[in-house]
Amino acid sequence: MTINEKMQEISEDFDMLEGLQKMEYLVDLAKKSSGLEDAQKNQTSRISGCMSETWVLVEGNADQVYIKTDSEAQIVKGMLYLLEEAVNGHSKEEIIAIDEQNALNQLGIGGSITNRRSNGFANAILKIKQDVKKL
Repeated sequence: MTINEKMQEISEDFDMLEGLQKMEYLVDLAKKSSGLEDAQKNQTSRISGCMSETWVLVEGNADQVYIKTDSEAQIVKGMLYLLEEAVNGHSKEEIIAIDEQNALNQLGIGGSITNRRSNGFANAILKIKQDVKKL
């Protein structure tokens, strides 16, 4: 399955939810996230431009990339968990091709999230792309 296909599948799950149900679902997803160890939460992994403290760690190689994420905000942590589900195991090229401005819409939650969170999510994808390019 491609990243876009995974995002479409996630979007279909969100289409069944209304209003606050989407936020409750994101909080539930945050609880599934393994997060990061305290030592991994540093300036190198920190995502700038997020309202809450948020981190991303990129591992792997050009053929298979894996990200781990964490945030102090449960909704953001849930959003990042979805991103992990969509991109983990995919190639560097596929991840670099993600449209960070449209990713939330592809996931089906774009209209449910504040502009600040949308911008923070786009910044997370930009950081992932930057780190992936170093692999």
